[in-house]
Amino acid sequence: MIKIEDIEKLVVEAKNGNKESYSKLIVIIQKDLYKFAMSRLKNEDNVQDAIQNTILNAYLNIENLRNTKYFKSWITKILINECNRMYRDSKKSEKLLEKYSNSTIEYIPKTLDFDNIIEILDENKKKIFELFYKDEFTVKEISKKLNMSENTIKSELSRGRQKIRNSFKKVSVIIILLCLLVTTSVIAISIISYIKSLFNITSIGAKNDGVLMAIENFDWYQQVDMSYIDLGNGYKIKVDYILIDEMNLYIVFDFQSEESISKFSNISLPDLKITNETNTIICDRGNLVPNQSQITLGDKLIEKDSNHMKTLIYMYTYNLPISTTLNISFSEITLYTRKSINTINTNINFKIDLSEKFFNRNYTSYSSNDSKVKKAIVTETGFYAIIETDNFETLKIKLLDEDKNIYQCYFNTLSSYNEYNIFQYIVIANFNNTESEKLKLIIANEEIELIKD
Repeated sequence: MIKIEDIEKLVVEAKNGNKESYSKLIVIIQKDLYKFAMSRLKNEDNVQDAIQNTILNAYLNIENLRNTKYFKSWITKILINECNRMYRDSKKSEKLLEKYSNSTIEYIPKTLDFDNIIEILDENKKKIFELFYKDEFTVKEISKKLNMSENTIKSELSRGRQKIRNSFKKVSVIIILLCLLVTTSVIAISIISYIKSLFNITSIGAKNDGVLMAIENFDWYQQVDMSYIDLGNGYKIKVDYILIDEMNLYIVFDFQSEESISKFSNISLPDLKITNETNTIICDRGNLVPNQSQITLGDKLIEKDSNHMKTLIYMYTYNLPISTTLNISFSEITLYTRKSINTINTNINFKIDLSEKFFNRNYTSYSSNDSKVKKAIVTETGFYAIIETDNFETLKIKLLDEDKNIYQCYFNTLSSYNEYNIFQYIVIANFNNTESEKLKLIIANEEIELIKD
């Protein structure tokens, strides 16, 4: 029997970036994770997906685990959220599987590694798997490199994964993931999965699976090709990723230091200003004015080790202008600890040319006779509406499509007008069918019809 102190030692080592220690932790608790996920999802494929996503999310966020004694309960909470998300989003009824038995997961074959796993694939799939998992090329990059369509690459990856699952059915797919994890230089997942974890808005404050869906299906993000900017005193910073749609902006900043910054819990750019090529202000955190129809929600730490931190800066807004370029400037970087704030004074100004998909983006707008609905659109990343009301706290909102499918809506405050006690909210739903002629918003017991413009 494994001692508690041995598990805590593994957790400490995993928090310090030791992948093998993290893998050992997962092996210890994998049966419990499997049992729980199967009890919730009742479907083998969904269970494996939920557990793999949990392993990934826990790996990326283990620095946030405060007490090493509670690693198991901490990762189980992550699994609960993942199972709930998959259960809510499931639109197809699936066959119930037989009750889980211990024979489903066996020992780890000592010879099982990445090369062994892909040995069963044909040469074409092997090459794609190596480029995708080992070399971390994107589907688009592999398409160009092998002169094959992106759909073909995706299809080959999907078929290859299914063949691996079928061939190793006596071995948990969790173990396959762990073999990939300790074999490669970084966690062995596609860049799409990594980006999905970065832009997981559920933990920010509003659930927008439409964005996650667009990231996975349409590569709806941009990996920024730029060098680090020297800040002096051993510090440097750059932008890693950007995501934009009509009402959301997400930017991932990568901050690095020559000396250890492990005592800091996060960074922030308090006077971050973003404009486009026409000098239209997209975000000006240093000069926010009351009642403007825009809100910058904040910063979320997404990755950290002793010498670098990656932070997601996110914003919801009434409308983001079509832009080909983002001009980014700031004069201050704030580093936080639990007890203090440290400031780096600088003078940074640079620009990023945006991907064509961002400035050629399309959306479908809808009109309503109800004065509460100020705006309603459907984009590739989801359904969005701007609602004004004086009594919103107790209301529950749902979206109905033409086939009467129900989509749960989530909302965040955009602005308030105190003299009238009117509040403005952005409403979000995981719905991206731009061909729908009619939609309905159900607010409390009231149905509001939305007609395609």
